[in-house]
Amino acid sequence: MKKILLSISAVTAMIAMTATFSACSSDDEQQPSTTATLVINASRGDYGGGTRTLNLANDIPVASWTASDNVFVYKAGWTDPIGTLTPDIDKTVGIKTKLTGDLSPSGLNVGDNIEFIMPRADWDYTGQDGEISSISSKYDYAIATVQVTFFDQGNKVYGSTAYFKTQQSIIKYKLVYDDNGVRKSFKATSLTIVANSGKIVTSRSRDGKTVNTGGLVITANDQTNGTDVFYVALRNDSGSEDTYTLTAKAANGGAIYTSAPSQPHNYAFTDYARHEVLMSINDDTHTERDNYVLKDYGTW
Repeated sequence: MKKILLSISAVTAMIAMTATFSACSSDDEQQPSTTATLVINASRGDYGGGTRTLNLANDIPVASWTASDNVFVYKAGWTDPIGTLTPDIDKTVGIKTKLTGDLSPSGLNVGDNIEFIMPRADWDYTGQDGEISSISSKYDYAIATVQVTFFDQGNKVYGSTAYFKTQQSIIKYKLVYDDNGVRKSFKATSLTIVANSGKIVTSRSRDGKTVNTGGLVITANDQTNGTDVFYVALRNDSGSEDTYTLTAKAANGGAIYTSAPSQPHNYAFTDYARHEVLMSINDDTHTERDNYVLKDYGTW
């Protein structure tokens, strides 16, 4: 699948799975043992609302499903991969689509959970280029859990409703500097983002047991001219408000610009935020330290 941006709306996905097998049985509770076809009704509304692929309209991300989107299916606990689903564009209406694909249901029983993740199986925020298109295809992670509810004579498999939950925010950074009281944009070939907590996620395992954190380096596609706008998929696991400092390497000369620490922000995973970031050439910055403050407590 792909991306969705526009309203932090609830996400719905109703599931019906049809299966084909080399052998059939009249037992309504029989477990499939070979390849099955899984069909899912799905919709997502995130970052302000929509479906999946992210595009910009009047500086607002909007979304649509594409045939190249992928949803990867795993057994409970993200243990074994059992299949991949893609949208059926012929059955896509508005923010809803049908996801279909082959999977291996061997070992599944009524009551078992299966896990979905998109748009990639590997959960990694590194390598971003600041473009909405690459966030859409690589970094717009969302997950869902579905419970197997019924096997119908070995031909159909039914499951509970799937709710896809977005796993990061998307931030638009517009880079500016002060020119005698007038803010002007400048282009950079890279942007580095660090948080005071150190909890920006760079990569993680699907089950969340391994999480790597640190700074994110966003590298512009155009390394000659750079860009003054960077779109970033950002996940912060601090669980509270955090401050951010940005460093940019300017195009055409490579001067290093740095921002002051931001105001505290607490981005929800479905947020889409836009910031104009005032930056100064690093040579113009200075160090600071605390001074003493008189506290007169009177007689000892």
